[in-house]
Amino acid sequence: MVDSGIAQTRVVLIRHGESASNAGGWLSGQETCGGLTELGVTQAEALRDRLAIDPAMQPDRVVVSTMRRAVHTAEIAASPTGLTVEQFPDLMERTSGEAEGLTISEYTAKYGKAPWTDWSNPLSPGGESGIDFSTRVTSAINRVAEEGRGRTTWVVCHGGVIMVTAITRWHGTVADPSSDLSMVPLASPMNSSISEWTVEPVGGWRMTRYNDYTHLVGVSSGETPASI
Repeated sequence: MVDSGIAQTRVVLIRHGESASNAGGWLSGQETCGGLTELGVTQAEALRDRLAIDPAMQPDRVVVSTMRRAVHTAEIAASPTGLTVEQFPDLMERTSGEAEGLTISEYTAKYGKAPWTDWSNPLSPGGESGIDFSTRVTSAINRVAEEGRGRTTWVVCHGGVIMVTAITRWHGTVADPSSDLSMVPLASPMNSSISEWTVEPVGGWRMTRYNDYTHLVGVSSGETPASI
């Protein structure tokens, strides 16, 4: 049994609210991120209100991707906590390369496939391969968990980051960045959704929830998961 005197480590992964690129259907990166839409702000506010009234969810630390849509979401959601939001570049979404800024239809016409359907190869020249992206994300999440041992850390990030974290730890307690990301049928999480892990001193990583977006009832009725 795990010593009950040892505080539990919790890593709470939160996807950003709807972004301009989600709504417009184009590939965005660090430089082209258009931030949150009006709906995205509303989603982040609904998330904030839900988390603020749940004592069990209060964070000791809040870290976030450096992309505008994630930073804005984090600033809204974490505002009642009084904590300073810390930016981590390695929590960014998978980089697109030269295709950044293209619409989905433009990308499909140019490369002969829809974006985000190939988790092995880069989306385009200069972009990250699946293994490069997984390695970066796994290292970043491991660092967050290690630095937050015995505490609760919110990680405000992206759909791809959340899916990689789930898939690479799917078959065991030790993350494997070489996992084939196309082999596990895992849906992209909804905008502003919550996915949560506990990290036990014995027993490793355990998923306690995935894609929890109950705070969006009445806010994003009928919304389908936005592309990463």
